[in-house]
Amino acid sequence: MHIGCLVYNAALQKALLPREFAVTPIRFLLTACVLFCAGELFADPPQPPLVVDPDWQIELVRSEPDIVTPVACAFDSAGRLLVIESHTHFPPDNYSGPKTDRIHLLADSDGDGSLDDQSIFYEGGIATMGLAILQDNWIAVANRSEVIRIKDSTGDGKADLREVLLRLNTVAEYPHNGLAGLVMGPDGWLYVGQGENFGEPYELIASDGTKQIGGGEGGNIFRIRPDGSNLQRVATGFWNPFGMCFDSAERLWTVGNDPDAMPPCRLLQVVPGGDYGFQFRFGRAGTHPLLAWNGELPGTLPFAAGTGEAPCAVMPVADRLWVTSWGDNRVEAYRLSAEGASWKSQTETIVQGDTDFRPVGIAQAADGSIYVTDWVRRDYSVHQTGRIWRLSRKQSQPDTSASSLPELTTAEKLAQQIAKSNDRLAIFEALDDQDPFVRQAATTALAEQPNLKQIDWSVCQTSGQQIGLLAAWRWLELSDPSSITVTERQRLLRQGLASQFEGTVLLALRWSAERGEQSLLDNIQTLLSRPSISPKLFESAVATISYLKGGTSRGVRDPVREKLLSQLAADTHQSASIRAMAVRMIPADSNQPSDSELLQWAIDSRSDQLVFEIVRLLNARSGDAAINALAELSANDHVTNRNRAAAVSGLAKAKQQQVGLLNRLESESEPEMIREEARRVLADHTATDQSAQPDATDLSGWMKQVGDGGDPEAGGRVFSRSICIRCHAYSGRGATTGPDLTSLGGQTRERLLESILNPSKEVGPLYVPWKILTVDGKVLAGLKTATPGVGQKLSFQGADGEPFLVGLEEIEQHSFSDQSIMPAGLQKTMSIDELRDLLAFLSKTE
Repeated sequence: MHIGCLVYNAALQKALLPREFAVTPIRFLLTACVLFCAGELFADPPQPPLVVDPDWQIELVRSEPDIVTPVACAFDSAGRLLVIESHTHFPPDNYSGPKTDRIHLLADSDGDGSLDDQSIFYEGGIATMGLAILQDNWIAVANRSEVIRIKDSTGDGKADLREVLLRLNTVAEYPHNGLAGLVMGPDGWLYVGQGENFGEPYELIASDGTKQIGGGEGGNIFRIRPDGSNLQRVATGFWNPFGMCFDSAERLWTVGNDPDAMPPCRLLQVVPGGDYGFQFRFGRAGTHPLLAWNGELPGTLPFAAGTGEAPCAVMPVADRLWVTSWGDNRVEAYRLSAEGASWKSQTETIVQGDTDFRPVGIAQAADGSIYVTDWVRRDYSVHQTGRIWRLSRKQSQPDTSASSLPELTTAEKLAQQIAKSNDRLAIFEALDDQDPFVRQAATTALAEQPNLKQIDWSVCQTSGQQIGLLAAWRWLELSDPSSITVTERQRLLRQGLASQFEGTVLLALRWSAERGEQSLLDNIQTLLSRPSISPKLFESAVATISYLKGGTSRGVRDPVREKLLSQLAADTHQSASIRAMAVRMIPADSNQPSDSELLQWAIDSRSDQLVFEIVRLLNARSGDAAINALAELSANDHVTNRNRAAAVSGLAKAKQQQVGLLNRLESESEPEMIREEARRVLADHTATDQSAQPDATDLSGWMKQVGDGGDPEAGGRVFSRSICIRCHAYSGRGATTGPDLTSLGGQTRERLLESILNPSKEVGPLYVPWKILTVDGKVLAGLKTATPGVGQKLSFQGADGEPFLVGLEEIEQHSFSDQSIMPAGLQKTMSIDELRDLLAFLSKTE
């Protein structure tokens, strides 16, 4: 017997041995040897993942040792499957595999439809990520630091020609945030995806010497000619655009990972000049005010759908886009529905595997079958394990090998026409369109105008026109820094910062921060003196000032920004509204200002709004000092009843310690508002007879009781002391695990009530929770939190609002859930009056 015949495999170990015996590789190997010698060891093939879509079936094509750690794959013009085999992506110490990556060639030697012949087509490259088939039998290959093309010119099945098309010069060397995605476009260009590169400066040089430079702006998509000439930037604002494809209507799609604290990963329709919102310079967490993830900022574009975790490839299959989700162990599909000049979709699952199914590459054969590479293990390092699976239509299903995604809509055709237009009147009209993709087309056209420098700021009469002009110049500078001088840029930015339109100012702030324009700090500081500055503009101005002064943005928390906010809040020369907005933005876990300082500001201030925000911050904090400050404000007759009641509500989390004060506040000597709030805090709803309440399914019955009336201010207090605030934010205070509820105003009472009674009926893609099955059989549910897990752990927040960690080694399987993380039965935790008030609060319009 040869020891080399045995493959130490976690799945095999689990199948053969009881869990308590499966301790070490050595112990398993010895036992396996005994069983093998006794003739009792029969290694079963890997169990296939579950095919959820009833139209498809799955079979194993290859497994280790024939293929290990496979990544991208593609079929060439001869119907042969090319598969990248990674050996350089975090190899462990003393790795026994090859020192460079390989590309395997799988062919059908006898025409029976089976890829029975396997050989090594090419060997070489470090951190190889992408493949694309070019004309004349050339094959493009993306390594982290270069894109090459290789060719078998002799017909012996091995590549003998190699040419460098594109080089990436940078100090960053992480394997999968450099060059990665590749796709050959129907327009004759080769499209190349570049990751966020840790925000490090970079230089991309094509074979003809054309160049793109940058750093800090995040991921990009570029294009070159198949011979490596004429390098151009296509779009920006990605995290890591691994997979790309063109559909049957010649739309370009990509999937990319998400930053640390901003799920979901995204399916994006890529258009020329598009900015998809992410910039590494503003922190990898993705939560900085100058970042957008779904088109929230002027000049940025939204995603078509949220995808599963760590999507690696996207490909049109029949009438849907298929996506491989490495992190969620599944193959997904997206059926597109038109939304103006773009598209929206929801996730459908085609294949769902367990924790040892890690799909990466995807390719479609001529017969319509789909081949999927499988990394197998959760760890990033190369591990001598791998699979290739084949998905095929069941015999009863028709052949759907040709992609049949929707044709271009009228709005899409209009956008494409505008993008190529030279009619300035039509371009300026489109800059005011309600559709962000039409506006982007107009911005692209504007950037292409040869006389752009002759367009005076004064001709831009609307917010859309001003944003378009700024965005056109910003894009030109990103693509060609020499296209605009520092003086010209600063003149444009000063005009933008002085604009009456908030959207224009927001874009000018973002551009100022990107270029490190410290010379404009005085202009930005003056924004804080605007008499009617909005919270959004205030937040962005503060973030820009902090970035320009500090030079960095550190994760979810920014100490420079927090210091500035604390200074603004303490400055009695500032208006009360500015101080109130500063207090609103101070994180609850910041130690500045102190609880005693907040208490003194509240006692000294004559501004009801400032005191209100101080009470909200104290409510959000924990600790005896915050509770004592709330207690003092609760009993202070010089504080308005509104703010006293808010302080009383904050005592709910220390009800037992403050029961004496709460009983006094419930006495007849107090105003009714204070008495009622104290009663509500002291009430025990678990002991209340709820038999008179309608059933949760009886929406009309509930509407009769809570559908009208209520006190919005009292409802705000219900929100702040209930489980709601553990997951949701409102006006800058609360958790960000669930949707921010600030913008719910205008929603019908019935819709809001239904979401409380039946929280799983409709769950937005940003807030779909995860189901986690642990190896010891526990089933957990939670939303991924803004704080990454420590070490090899994932961080979640449960339905009770409390965070929890799960070690990667503890996870048997995890996937999206169809059940909301919002707990059912919320109506049972409050009185009818409180629920009525809560609905009045959530439905109010400012």
